[in-house]
Amino acid sequence: MKGKILSLVFLSVWWGGILSAPALKAAGGDPSFLYRIYSQVCHQDPSRSFHLFGYKLGVCSRCTGIYAGALLFVLISFRFRPSLGPVSILLLVSPLILGKFLEKIMGFSSNWERFFTGLWPGFLLGMGLLYGLEDLSKEGK
Repeated sequence: MKGKILSLVFLSVWWGGILSAPALKAAGGDPSFLYRIYSQVCHQDPSRSFHLFGYKLGVCSRCTGIYAGALLFVLISFRFRPSLGPVSILLLVSPLILGKFLEKIMGFSSNWERFFTGLWPGFLLGMGLLYGLEDLSKEGK
């Protein structure tokens, strides 16, 4: 249970920063420190990002999907413990690969397409975070 709570807290804080950046900018504040933090994991291209209050989120639409998937996985894990085999992992990653391939061929994809291609691999991020923290908490006993 400790791993689930730690994962939920971490992802909530992470999401708080993603959403706080545009909210802080809209309120007249300086969110540059938040954008700098998220620039370490995301290109933050404004044309490939969702906007809140007229300002881009801390991460692009695909990263938004990835972090949404991670949070969704952790929330699901409070009801049951999903386990994934190699086929399930391939199925979760395939929308991202297919989306990137189609984007290269067609030359265009929408932010919502990017979001949904990131959502499923986000489950793997959530799984890695959750199960890694659970293993660490077991070692501490």
